[in-house]
Amino acid sequence: MRRVLRPEIVGTVLVVLAAALLLYLLPQIPLTSIVAAARDELVGAFGLHVFTLVVLTLAIGLLLALRQGKRLRGHARHLAGAALLLMFSAGALGFWAPDVIVGEVDLGEASAGGSVGGALTGGGIASIAWVATLVVGFTLLWPRTALALLRAAPPALGRSLSWLWRHAIRPAGRSVAAYARSYRMRRRDPAAASHPYADLRADLPVAAGLPTRLESGSAPAAADPEPAPTEETEAAEPTPAKQIEMDLEHDVSSWRHSSDGWQLPPIELLAEAEPLAPELDDQQRRAELIVETLASFGVEARVSQINEGPTVTQFGVEPGWDVRTRTVAERTPEGVALLDDEGQPRTRQIEVSRTRVRVNRITALQNDLALALATPALRIEAPVPGRSVVGIEVPNASSAVVTLRSVLESREFAKAAGKSPLPIALGSGVSGSPVVADLAEMPHLLIAGATGSGKSVCLNSIIACLLMNLSPEQLRFVLIDPKRVELAAFADVPHLAFSEIVVDMDKVVGTLQAVIHEMETRYRRFAKVGVRNIERYNEQAGSGRLPYWVVVIDELADLMLAAPYQVEHQLVRLAQLARATGIHLVVATQRPSVDVVTGLIKANFPTRIAFAVSSHVDSRTILDGGGAEKLLGKGDMLFQPKDQGKPTRLQGVYVSDGEIDDVVDFWTNGRFENLRPPSFDELIDEVAEEVAALEAGGAAGPPSSEVDPMITKALELAREHDHISTSLLQRRLRIGYPRAARVMDELEEQGVVGASEGGSGSRPVLLDDDGDGGGDAPAAPVAGAPVVDRDG
Repeated sequence: MRRVLRPEIVGTVLVVLAAALLLYLLPQIPLTSIVAAARDELVGAFGLHVFTLVVLTLAIGLLLALRQGKRLRGHARHLAGAALLLMFSAGALGFWAPDVIVGEVDLGEASAGGSVGGALTGGGIASIAWVATLVVGFTLLWPRTALALLRAAPPALGRSLSWLWRHAIRPAGRSVAAYARSYRMRRRDPAAASHPYADLRADLPVAAGLPTRLESGSAPAAADPEPAPTEETEAAEPTPAKQIEMDLEHDVSSWRHSSDGWQLPPIELLAEAEPLAPELDDQQRRAELIVETLASFGVEARVSQINEGPTVTQFGVEPGWDVRTRTVAERTPEGVALLDDEGQPRTRQIEVSRTRVRVNRITALQNDLALALATPALRIEAPVPGRSVVGIEVPNASSAVVTLRSVLESREFAKAAGKSPLPIALGSGVSGSPVVADLAEMPHLLIAGATGSGKSVCLNSIIACLLMNLSPEQLRFVLIDPKRVELAAFADVPHLAFSEIVVDMDKVVGTLQAVIHEMETRYRRFAKVGVRNIERYNEQAGSGRLPYWVVVIDELADLMLAAPYQVEHQLVRLAQLARATGIHLVVATQRPSVDVVTGLIKANFPTRIAFAVSSHVDSRTILDGGGAEKLLGKGDMLFQPKDQGKPTRLQGVYVSDGEIDDVVDFWTNGRFENLRPPSFDELIDEVAEEVAALEAGGAAGPPSSEVDPMITKALELAREHDHISTSLLQRRLRIGYPRAARVMDELEEQGVVGASEGGSGSRPVLLDDDGDGGGDAPAAPVAGAPVVDRDG
């Protein structure tokens, strides 16, 4: 076995070498001719950067001596960028010849950059490479700033640099990283270097269910003979080599892990954002049109800010001054009027008062501004929160797509992910900056919008964002999809709390009741431990941490039509109590009317998102104000946080079907089959048993000494009407549909009501004037008596 030098020994040697180099550079230190010649050669080669070389050697030596070498490995990209910038600075110093002597080398005769700097700036290919060191080094150190500069560059230059990055710089970096991994593997185990995937075997995640060591040339033990693999077993259980090939679809450097050790989907599964070509000339022309239009109506203003977003551009208009003047005649100190050349009295204007232009004078010209800008929809935000300007939002000539990857890679999302347990990417603001929210702080989200406005895409993006960053042990979903197709793509992910997506209306009430039972169970756990919320409980639970639950309902209107009282009661109860237990609701509807988004529901969902709606009334229902009726659709939305007075306009995140399929395929891969957490289907079974017990008790009938109060109330209601229906019993008695149907059947058995007439759901009342049943023939309807059908 080869002996490898310990890093602290190498570090100590480097520290000593750096100290010796510093002493050699001092001119008063006597040196032998050989050492002096070596020193002069070193100074002649690097110039003033010889001192930089000493500092770098000392820093690396100290890190290795203190066993902090992992810091160097963790910042390989930054070190490479810094080295390239140092090389560029050496070339820049090559143009400078100071009157300085280092050792016995006169830098005035050579240059401050030494022979290396002179070679880099000597012309030809060397000069091109010298300029490239600045570009590549800057990109490695500040990639986001470089990307912003690239987006602001002309399209041809942007495409050229993008092609260079994809086909030259990034492949070269991956090749260097792969070589470094293989080199470390050869040093660690030379015998395994011949394996085709040896450079990756130590990095394979434990969650993949693969062996952590692949021994080459070893045979299986005789005590545990392996059966010969067949085609069926190979298809069902892939061999380690095949599993490694499956994992090699993505580079190891792109692997991401959650806080509990689960492997997360690589960011490469999501599509990159296309750079948006700036429209500075067009936006400047629009700003001039706004100023000219306001001036034509006597409103002085100026455009102080232009914030270009993916869909709209916000022009920050600063109101001017309303100046009042008065004409006065000019006179001499003696009071004699002055005359001009024509003999007329000379006059001048003096300022009487100066006041700011009122904001409502600008907002009143909204339609005139839209006409001048030739745009069908224009929104004015007066004032813009946090700024002393009036925001005029004008649609762009061409809109850009806000991808989920662009928001996940932003600094805002990284900051939110470090603080919040459930960060979600919402989209991009009117200034182009990413907008990230915390679902745990909302704590529930209500989404409304007309058909085709982007409501379902928003739901898919929220689910995909959570799947990209949280494991099944951290998050569980309860998906309710009455449409049966909007959330079907997530049917197989291991994050589902129940074994399937709820699509049958008959199961919705039971599912919500099961979630309520889970909430109550968690509160009992908290009481035993002595904590108040899920965060404190998980801090003390250790391995028994509770996952967050996110209940997603795609269409609330269908639920409210089927069982309005029960669904409203359950949603309100969850919205009021479930936050502390880590259960959060995301409810969407395409019909934001008052019978769907009731007052109780809206009061308990303080955070709301409004997409384009058809009328001002719908906008007021969801946001308590107008604005949503002027949105452009296709992801254009107004986001109303709970702690903000006015909504914020965003362009929502777009996730394609292909991206969703890739993320779902990652989680449904066979690597997580043995780690799939158990479902909570027993909660639904418990609710079904309770309902069955109630129905069995109702079928047997109450004891002779007791009368069901609902039957009594139904009899009183029947005496007041000539026809009644099940929906009438639901509304007047405030009971659910199953119990109302049972009460109606009981009334029919007692001869109080007759059979349904014509399929409308309305039943004739058979009571006579004394309140007794009138037999089989229904009584004649009383003139003017209300006839109540099933729809009310």
